[in-house]
Amino acid sequence: MTFDKIQQIYPDARFSNIALDDPKFYCIPLEEGYALLIASQLNENERKLLQLFLPTISEPKDVVSHRFYRILFKGEIPSHTGYVRILQIKVKSGKSFEKAAWQHAASEIIQTVSDSFWLSFDTFILVENKDVGNFSTDELFGIFQALDSDFNCYSQVFVGSFHKISQALAIDFQTERQIFLQQSHRNNSQQNFTLSNSAIMYLIGDTMGEITLFKNLHDRWFSDSEMVSILEALWQAQGNVSSAAKTLFLHRNTISYRIDKFQEATGLDLKKMDDLMFCHLLITCFSEL
Repeated sequence: MTFDKIQQIYPDARFSNIALDDPKFYCIPLEEGYALLIASQLNENERKLLQLFLPTISEPKDVVSHRFYRILFKGEIPSHTGYVRILQIKVKSGKSFEKAAWQHAASEIIQTVSDSFWLSFDTFILVENKDVGNFSTDELFGIFQALDSDFNCYSQVFVGSFHKISQALAIDFQTERQIFLQQSHRNNSQQNFTLSNSAIMYLIGDTMGEITLFKNLHDRWFSDSEMVSILEALWQAQGNVSSAAKTLFLHRNTISYRIDKFQEATGLDLKKMDDLMFCHLLITCFSEL
C-alpha cells in the first residue's frame, strides 16, 4: 500500500517518516513511512478494517544502529553539527541483485558518505557530508546510471538540498521524501529528481489536474506526440531551437516550422519562457493521466 492510494480515500491524510504517538491521529504503517489519518474522521469499523489489512511493518535488520536513521525517522536530536544532503534511491532489481556489493560500490565512489542504510527492500538512503569534493547532481545521476549498468538494476534517484544538521533536519527530509514519493509515483520512467525539478509539480500538479480548462487545453494542443517531443526538448534546451534540434536529430528548419504552426494554432509565443513553461506544466501534469 502506498501513501498516494491512502490519500485517494482519505484526502486529509498526512505523510510522516516516523510514527506519531498522538491520539489525534491514526497511524498506518507503510513501507516508505507512515500515513496519518485524522482519528475523528474514522469510525470504529474503519479502524478495525485498517488493522486487519495493514499489518505493522517491521524495521529492517540493524537499521536502528544507524545514527541518521534515528535522527531522520525516530526523532533523535543530533549531537553534532555540519551540513548534509540526503540521497533517496529506489532500486528495482531481480532476485540476484547484490545489495551489499551495490552499497559498497556507491560508498566507494561517493567518498563523502556520512551514513547509508536500506530503509526497505528497495529503498536506500545515503547521507552525504558537505565538502569541497562533493559531486554535482548531474555527476551523481551519472554514478547511479553506471551502477544500474554494472548491477543490472534500475534506479530512481532524488538528490536533496544541503541542510544544516539540527532538529529541523528530520522535518526538511520528511518534505523531500514526500516530494520524491509523489513525483516518482507520478512518473515511473523518470530516473533523476531534485528539489528544483520536482517542487513545482508537487505544489500544483494535483490542483492543476482538477481544473477542466487546463485539461481541455492539453487535449487540444498536445494530441501530436511529435510536437510534444519538440516542446519538451525545447524546454530542456531553455528555448534554444538549435540545441533542441540536435537533441532530436532533426534539422533546425523542421523544428522552426513546427513551432510556427503550433504558435499560430495556440496564440502562444514560445520565445517567452512563461509560455514555454506553461506548455511544459500541461504536458507533465496530464501526460500520465
